[in-house]
Amino acid sequence: MANIIMPDIWGDGKLFTFSGLDGETSWAHTLVGSGTSEPLGITFHLRPDVQLLFGGKLQDQSGLVLGDAADVAVSTSDASGALRFAFADCWTLVGEVSGALEVRLEGESDTEAGFVTLTAETTDGGTRWCLALSADSAEEARQRAAEGMTADLNALIEQRSAFVAGLESAGDERTYRKCAEVLKLNARAAEGRIGRRWTTPDVWPHRHMWLWDSAFHALGWRELDGEMAQDTILAVIELQEADGKIHLCDAPEPQNQRHTQPPILAWSAWRVFETTGDENFLRACYAPLGRFMEWLFANRDVNGNGLLEWLKEFGQERCRCGESGWDNSPRFDREIIDDHVDMNAMVVREMQFLAQMAEVLGEQSDWQQRADDLAGLVNERLWHDEIGLYFDRGPGEDPSEWMTMKSGACFLPMIAGIPSEAQARRMVDEHLTSEDEFWGASPVPTVAFDEPQYDDDMWRGPTWMNINFLIWEGLKSYGFDDVADELRRRSMETIEHWYVGTGAPLGGIFEYYDPVRETHPFWLHRKGGQCGVGGISVIRDYGWTAATYLAWAKAD
Repeated sequence: MANIIMPDIWGDGKLFTFSGLDGETSWAHTLVGSGTSEPLGITFHLRPDVQLLFGGKLQDQSGLVLGDAADVAVSTSDASGALRFAFADCWTLVGEVSGALEVRLEGESDTEAGFVTLTAETTDGGTRWCLALSADSAEEARQRAAEGMTADLNALIEQRSAFVAGLESAGDERTYRKCAEVLKLNARAAEGRIGRRWTTPDVWPHRHMWLWDSAFHALGWRELDGEMAQDTILAVIELQEADGKIHLCDAPEPQNQRHTQPPILAWSAWRVFETTGDENFLRACYAPLGRFMEWLFANRDVNGNGLLEWLKEFGQERCRCGESGWDNSPRFDREIIDDHVDMNAMVVREMQFLAQMAEVLGEQSDWQQRADDLAGLVNERLWHDEIGLYFDRGPGEDPSEWMTMKSGACFLPMIAGIPSEAQARRMVDEHLTSEDEFWGASPVPTVAFDEPQYDDDMWRGPTWMNINFLIWEGLKSYGFDDVADELRRRSMETIEHWYVGTGAPLGGIFEYYDPVRETHPFWLHRKGGQCGVGGISVIRDYGWTAATYLAWAKAD
């Protein structure tokens, strides 16, 4: 690995598991854990949690830290030494500690995920250990641990590191390889109802395969492995219902879902096709994604005016519109069925890409005409000329029907070419690049700075890189290259800052960020909770943040 800068930060919450790129994985019965620094260890989420501990509070560290292997020198409040480990499979973690470091397991041995056991043997050179899990019996767990004690740890570390080490990097090298390892650890193998490799936003706590997350993951994977990018999309499509619906999320085991999620699979599939040129892949996507559009028109136009609405859940204070992906956005605080600007912009763009697919495949279609018709309705009903932005709006004509809170969604019609050049210029000059509204150190906030609803809780203000990526594409399509390049630069710089710039134990690839780049992601709120208090804290090793960094880094 000479001259290669590898990921080397042991951050609190850093995820550890076995990757589906390397072999079999298990959705319900697997070793998946989060790194801790105080004390130094890994908390395995086996329901209940168990802790694998190595020493006191982490004070310093250097060396390789991946999601499936580590080779790191550490100093803690009470010891120092070397910590090395690698996953042999999804049930077996093999390792050793030296110096004054220890290894011990705290917690129940019989968990919902299975039986867990730790075997250790101390010699003059240190302590060799193996943590093993079995869904079936304590005896099988002990047998796996015994086999792991004889594994070649050096070879395992080299094998697990090879994928990330072998990449041609771009951007900040350490961050680029870190983002690649995030995608790798969140890759799952075919299992149960999912007949091919697939991805999850994060192996904990989400675990499921999510619709729009997968579309963004594919954008990152196309820079690393075109076949994996195709699998990422096809895995979602192949679980489509007979009526055309694609679920919000799915899993190897049957799920009961009322909701769908933002329709961006045709866009992602087309971007992957631009890289692979595989027309068989395009054909596998075309008809199912057309049926998905028909399902949306049949089921998400409650008021019958031709514009589409997300399914909202009135009374669910912390997640009134999970279907939109903007779970707790103040866009959904009022109990009214709005026509939603982001949904309609996405559907216009999906139909545009379906039209392009049809042309490549030699299929007759009316997708482009339908896209033009819906774009016309968006301009007619959702453009607010006085303000100069697109907004969600109820079906009536009274001014109170407008939801005129400025959000990142206001710019998404640009991804589908809906605004005129003059409209787009107003959107960018009067709003997007205004430091009073959206243009901070880490743009674009999901709620404008000058709105009374703006705060640091998830979709009520923080910056999300997937939305930035869509806005960036929209800017490029209108020729706002300078603004697009600056948005890309600040977005990548934000990801780098909170990974490389903060170091251990704070560095990570996070779910969302402070738009003014002051508050560490650990301390941003998430649906009312903060840093795990009152709920789940901001998620680390998050898939689409990693994917967008990889895509931006290779965009030159």
